[in-house]
Amino acid sequence: MWLITEYHPAALFSLKVGVATSTGAKTLFLPTPFAIRTAFLDAGIRTRGIDAGAEIFDALKSLRLAARPPERIVVTNLFAKVLKPQRRDKKGEEDDEDADSAGAMQRSIAFREYAHLDGILALAFEGEAEALAIVESLASQVNYFGKRGSFFQLAHLPRRVETLPNGFTRLDEGLTFENGKVMYGTSAAFPLGIIQLMDDWGAELTFDKVNVYAHTRIAMFKDRVRRSVIFPYRLARSSRGFSFYEMG
Repeated sequence: MWLITEYHPAALFSLKVGVATSTGAKTLFLPTPFAIRTAFLDAGIRTRGIDAGAEIFDALKSLRLAARPPERIVVTNLFAKVLKPQRRDKKGEEDDEDADSAGAMQRSIAFREYAHLDGILALAFEGEAEALAIVESLASQVNYFGKRGSFFQLAHLPRRVETLPNGFTRLDEGLTFENGKVMYGTSAAFPLGIIQLMDDWGAELTFDKVNVYAHTRIAMFKDRVRRSVIFPYRLARSSRGFSFYEMG
């Protein structure tokens, strides 16, 4: 059984790739499975309290995810002036100690991307009825995915279907590397499109590790895994300031 939820983007979307730096951040086209699950977990804790967090976490972790992207996406490419903490020079380490302790900042230039999603973003969840019921009850409480300010609003009431409709891309399947070879995580034919590096909750991730009040850390490749997912987009037009993608 699949639960389909549809969201309308209410602002520009931005969520940098996990391997990006603070000064060079390309955005993903869509929220990652990690961002989707965490958004629903956040909504559940805000509405039901921290005591319900562990139960909601287990339900979300058990679900398989898919997404139906909008027909068109426009990504803006721009440089922005930012402030970042001033680095201490080794030669002048003692001289700069007072400045660092006071939180001195320096001006810099950073590359940023923001995506305009032209259409509805549909998310699909597959799993047990109890877990789907939790997602269904929280769907209207989720108002952003990924970076704060990337606002979404529920467009239609969630619905359940027996099979996954056409147009959806599985987010739990993708390109992986095994023994030095590129493997595609499904028996289906290799699709054409744009590769996006998506992260997800790993098998060893626990609620204590995602709890911001706990002191445990998330380990990469164990608690947080990365998967290359192919979305059926093609680059239709581009210039110095934007890139326009549409369904191929």
